[in-house]
Amino acid sequence: MNKGFTIIESLVAITILIIGVLGPMTAATRGITDGYYAQNQLIATHLAQEALELASVQLKNNYANNAPFLNNIDNCSSGCAVVVKPKSDVSFSFETCSINNNCKMAYNATEGFYRYGAGIGAEFTRTLTVTDLDPGNNTQALLEAKVTWVNKIGSTQKDVTLYRYAINY
Repeated sequence: MNKGFTIIESLVAITILIIGVLGPMTAATRGITDGYYAQNQLIATHLAQEALELASVQLKNNYANNAPFLNNIDNCSSGCAVVVKPKSDVSFSFETCSINNNCKMAYNATEGFYRYGAGIGAEFTRTLTVTDLDPGNNTQALLEAKVTWVNKIGSTQKDVTLYRYAINY
C-alpha cells in the first residue's frame, strides 16, 4: 500500500487553502482602499468648505466696508486659489492659480495645515470660481469650490464640488 497524497488530493488541498487565504486578503485590501478614499473625500470636503467660508467672509467684509459686492474676488471668474496666510490672524487672499502652484495643495507638517505648494500625503487641487449671476448690477453670485485629487490606490481622479449662492443685500 502506497503512503502519501496523490497529485489530485494535493491540488484540491492547495485550491482550498488559496480560496481560504485570498478571500480575507481581498476584503482587507478593499477596506484599505475604501479607507484612503474616505479620508481623501473628507479632506477635500473640508478644503472646499473652507474656500466657500472665506469667500463669504470676503463678501461680508465688502458689505461692511461699502466696497463693491465682488471686490477682491472678481478675479475668480475662471478659478482662483484661496490663500490663507500661514500663522496669521485669519488673513487670506484670492489669487490666480498660476501664482500658487496651479492651485495644488498638500499637507504642510510644519504648520499643520494644507497649503499651496509641496507637502506630504495626497495632493489636492482647490479652485474657487465666482459667477456673477446678475452682470452689471452685482446683486447675485454663485460660488463654486472644487477640489480634485488622485487616489493613492487605483490612480483614479476624484472630485468634490460645493456651491453657495451669495446675494448682495
